[in-house]
Amino acid sequence: MVTVVMVAEKPSICNAIAIALSGGNHETKGGTPPVHTFRSNFMGSSALFKVTSVVGHVFSTDFPSAYQSWDKVDPVTLFDAPVEKKAEKKGVVHLLQNEGKGADYLVLWLDCDREGENICFEVISCIMPEALSRKELRTPGPKQRIFRAKFSAINPNDIKNAMMTLGAPNENESLSVEARQELDLKVGVAFSRYQTRYFQGKYSDLDSRIVSYGPCQTPTLGFCVERHILIQNFVPEPYWVLCPTIKIEGYGAVKFEWERGRIFDKRVASVFRSIMLEDSRLKILRVNQKEVKKGRPTPLNTVAMLKACSKALGIGPASAMHTAENLYLQGYISYPRTESTAYPKSMNIEETLRQFSRHAIWGGFVDDLLPRNWVTPKSGVDVGDHPPITPCRLAQPGDLSSDQGRVYDLIAKHFIATVSPDAVYLQTKIEAQIGTENFTTSGRQLKRPGWLGLYQMRYDYDSEEEEEEYEDEENYEIRNLPSFKGGETFQMTSETLPMVEKKTSPPGYLTESELIALMEKNGIGTDASMATHIENICQRNYVNVESGRRLVPTQLGTVLVQGYYRIDADLVLPIVRSNIEKQCDLIAKGMADKDDVVAHSLSNFQKKFSYFVKNIEMMDTLFEASFSPLTAGGKPWSKCGLSNRYLQLIQSKPQRLYNKNTEQVYNLPQGGSFKLWGGRVCPVEGCGFELSLFVVGAGKGARRRKRRGERGMGGCKVGGE
Repeated sequence: MVTVVMVAEKPSICNAIAIALSGGNHETKGGTPPVHTFRSNFMGSSALFKVTSVVGHVFSTDFPSAYQSWDKVDPVTLFDAPVEKKAEKKGVVHLLQNEGKGADYLVLWLDCDREGENICFEVISCIMPEALSRKELRTPGPKQRIFRAKFSAINPNDIKNAMMTLGAPNENESLSVEARQELDLKVGVAFSRYQTRYFQGKYSDLDSRIVSYGPCQTPTLGFCVERHILIQNFVPEPYWVLCPTIKIEGYGAVKFEWERGRIFDKRVASVFRSIMLEDSRLKILRVNQKEVKKGRPTPLNTVAMLKACSKALGIGPASAMHTAENLYLQGYISYPRTESTAYPKSMNIEETLRQFSRHAIWGGFVDDLLPRNWVTPKSGVDVGDHPPITPCRLAQPGDLSSDQGRVYDLIAKHFIATVSPDAVYLQTKIEAQIGTENFTTSGRQLKRPGWLGLYQMRYDYDSEEEEEEYEDEENYEIRNLPSFKGGETFQMTSETLPMVEKKTSPPGYLTESELIALMEKNGIGTDASMATHIENICQRNYVNVESGRRLVPTQLGTVLVQGYYRIDADLVLPIVRSNIEKQCDLIAKGMADKDDVVAHSLSNFQKKFSYFVKNIEMMDTLFEASFSPLTAGGKPWSKCGLSNRYLQLIQSKPQRLYNKNTEQVYNLPQGGSFKLWGGRVCPVEGCGFELSLFVVGAGKGARRRKRRGERGMGGCKVGGE
């Protein structure tokens, strides 16, 4: 009997795999992750199956301990520093090693994207490390012992199909992830350490624990600041338009638009108006009518889902991604990380549709599409990763919590819409003339709602906010016009031909939806990481999310980007990161060497870092004009053991002590509060610093630790006794 170890990415997926392949006839031991065992057949032999999981990445990429100190390590040395893999959870590593002992075969059920491929090789290093140097064990052939399961949904059919079509893990895709991890670590940490220590050592009110830089994060912030600067520098300009209006009995006012549009010279606009008033008649030249279609949407990929959730549901990208992942783990939707917008030819669309005929709200709409009344989906793009996001099982109103229900509803309705008929409007365009000047007005009537009929059926997801339709309806507003005939004339007067003064207006702040579109267009991040980059710039106090999910940069975010532009625009422009992403794509396709790509990119960034350090004063002048120096912030606290002067406690993020006489900054632990300890002095010989209490929590459960000086002050070190 052979032993087959199968590893999934999450415990819930491992549970589903065990149930599907054992028919529910399995034994379980352990906690989280569990280990399920059952007997069956594999590769023509009877087999003992062990099904377990990891919890995301098994290892993280980090610097060795010798490079961890912010005080002792020059950030420039990080570009040439070694990196190592550190266990995220040692218990998971031990589990894999113990359960993998003596295994004959390994089947990898990690998520089917590049990150999943990278975790595959992390698992291999724990269970069959010899396979890392022996490719024949993990490539198709008679010696293959390691297999890759490919699936897009967690349901019995997909799991069984994946088991029948096992492939091999993709080392090139794993290497592309490792390249990105090493580059992001070295570049991000080097810049972040340097600028954090530099600026937090000078200014008291940055209100950010770390002044971070990231090869993806910073260009993302750059888009927001670029729009902010455009708005701040915008100067409104007056212009004038002529708006002839006629009143129709039983209908009301009908306004016409001038073909010339806006006139920026008031005198010119006045001359035109005078000439038209002399003629004083608006003549209908022709009435044009035609049918126009609003096409059904294309199948849903990750970027489109994140944009829709933000725009329609008011759910931010990070929360939307988390919610979609939970729906996937519960088996309600297919894998939510995909770039594809084309359903696979093998997909049984009618079977997927049929389950919604039982839906309490949409059942009637879906019944009208069955059987075979549904239409062929639009041709999208098959990237080869996963199919578009689709519903996998029916959820009735009330089955899911508020956000889960709303995101599920968006995904399910989108799928139904992709196979529903186009909406058809009757568009009417009236062309008119006053003298020699042309005017138009338009109307639109909905003749056949098609897929839009689905979006008229709404229900409340335990939320006070009404769901908004996320398809852009601005150009498809229903507007009925009265009947006009060619040759009709209408008398114009000074009242019905007003000259209206308006002003140009700046663009609005970027919405999350617009930012995601810019990131996609410029190759910043992947469908799996975009949400994280947006969340980071918000958490780092670089951007605030305001009403309408609009992203407004803070003073800190604005000054940082302007400083990068002053020193080296490449640090904030998307082109550099976009090129790195393209190089990582080549690694994933086996067309570029990982070590060569990493070495070339690090060499480029190391030169940029040295230039940045040399010219940091160019950024500092902006900080000086925007933030308060440490000497002006904080409050007198405890006595310094070196100068016998009072230290200043800087309470804004990050909390720290500052000696204005020696200009020394002492870092403090975060996440708690500080209290004076009655003037007690540190007992360590030669220290002399007054002690403070660091309090974590509140009430009876609060934990107190004594804090004193830092290494260098009589040999004392910040830390608890």
